[in-house]
Amino acid sequence: MSETQLAEIMTGLEPGQLELVPHDGNWSELAASELERIRLACPERIIECEHIGSTSIEHLMARPVLDLLIGVQEMMHSGETIQPLKAIGYRCHGEQGVPGRRLFTLARENRCLVHVHLYRVGSPLWEAAIGFRDHLRNDVDCAKAFDQLRRDCIQSDPGDLDAYEKAKRAFEAQVVA
Repeated sequence: MSETQLAEIMTGLEPGQLELVPHDGNWSELAASELERIRLACPERIIECEHIGSTSIEHLMARPVLDLLIGVQEMMHSGETIQPLKAIGYRCHGEQGVPGRRLFTLARENRCLVHVHLYRVGSPLWEAAIGFRDHLRNDVDCAKAFDQLRRDCIQSDPGDLDAYEKAKRAFEAQVVA
């Protein structure tokens, strides 16, 4: 699937925008297609790829942005993914406050469509991302609590992305601990 086709299906979000939408059954297929596009761009360094985040969990509302996890053997090789990902439309944002991560985004017409989180496979960050996703997939009550937390954050202050992210990270940390 091309970046243009992805943009036709994913609504994405403008910078700073908070919105939750009902789960879309196309998200898993879109994620698989985009992960394949990424693998083809970086065949030498990417050793594992996963669809994470709320768009990967069928019974959750989600921000309409795909969250993808790509893994390298060692973070010292992560720099070798920057130019190939830029060549297919991604922008590198560095660690963005998370040591041990590189964050990439794919945007179209000022709307973010995809977040790519690059970690070392097997690192605590990698394991936490996979563990949280799997926990929400398997524990419906926990997923409902997470869904409600995010809705409450948006309802209390629809423009406070920092508070939303902080509440979400605290919930994730509690679940993964």
